[in-house]
Amino acid sequence: MRILHIACISNDPFSGVAVVVPQHVRAHRDLGNEVAFFNVNGVRIDGIDCQIDDMDSFKDPDIVIFQECYRKEYLKIYKKLLKDNIPYVIVPHSELRKEAQQKKRLKKTVANILLFNRFINGAAAVQVLSQNEYDSTSFGRRKIIGTNGIPMPEEIKTGFRQSGTKFLYIGRLDAYAKGLDIMVDAVKICSEELKKDNATIDIYGPDWEGRFAHLEQLVSDVGVGDLISLHHEVTGEEKKALLLDCDIFIQTSRFEGMPMGILESLSYGIPTLVTRGTTLGEQIREADAGWSAETDADSVSEAILKALSEKDRYEEIGSNGRKLASSRYSWPVIAADTISKYKEITGK
Repeated sequence: MRILHIACISNDPFSGVAVVVPQHVRAHRDLGNEVAFFNVNGVRIDGIDCQIDDMDSFKDPDIVIFQECYRKEYLKIYKKLLKDNIPYVIVPHSELRKEAQQKKRLKKTVANILLFNRFINGAAAVQVLSQNEYDSTSFGRRKIIGTNGIPMPEEIKTGFRQSGTKFLYIGRLDAYAKGLDIMVDAVKICSEELKKDNATIDIYGPDWEGRFAHLEQLVSDVGVGDLISLHHEVTGEEKKALLLDCDIFIQTSRFEGMPMGILESLSYGIPTLVTRGTTLGEQIREADAGWSAETDADSVSEAILKALSEKDRYEEIGSNGRKLASSRYSWPVIAADTISKYKEITGK
């Protein structure tokens, strides 16, 4: 197929979309497709060798993939695609979920009515990242599931602790969406058991609009500063070292598309503790790759206690997680699935 990916991204290592788009592009090319990438803001993106400066230089694509929805630069492009009878798919990366639509609701409602509803309804499909996102997205005439993938690393986690368990979270410091307030409250509930184990919970993420200070205050107010430590963002080798040193990756999101932090931890063979809101809770439970909780503090606290009681199984649980990541979320698997759906859409 001839596939044109369009995005508006930068080389920001803390943006999930910016990280995953180059991987989508490369994975589609690796399957033998003709692929081009057009960045509407003109920024050259590391890791993409098929980037074009002029969209018209990639003639007659079979399908166009818009990464994200709310980009005004897309509005002129989609009209030309409709005129030329070229089908396009929108990957909103959770922007069209009911929960996301509640944020700045008035502004989004007006923008949808005046500008974006026609863009969305003109798409051959809206590509969501999970069944959870599928169920909570009411936009688009047709929806398909085409999720994110993960490169499988050679390294694997070894040497789990029998005491002093290290819990780790790496991601955005969005207390509501990422459920960090739930995590803090859960730690308070089971604080005595965590102290007996000498456990620690390290949270890493970039500061944005005062979120670091907000979370710092939340930890202080709840009184768990002796258990939870906050840190600024990490990338590259430092991030990998932290992952391989932890015993459990914990993420307690209220809602997600497809959380890359969890996929990454699974790929390294790290046991994961997640909520249903991450979209991966059921799969992790079924694969025995960690512990799944409801999206509330009491349930997360129970999962933490269960995790602490199963230290002798960490290596087995981590191995199960790596198998899950490889069989369902490695890029060759993901790319083949999305290409199959694109062919169905286009009739190619």
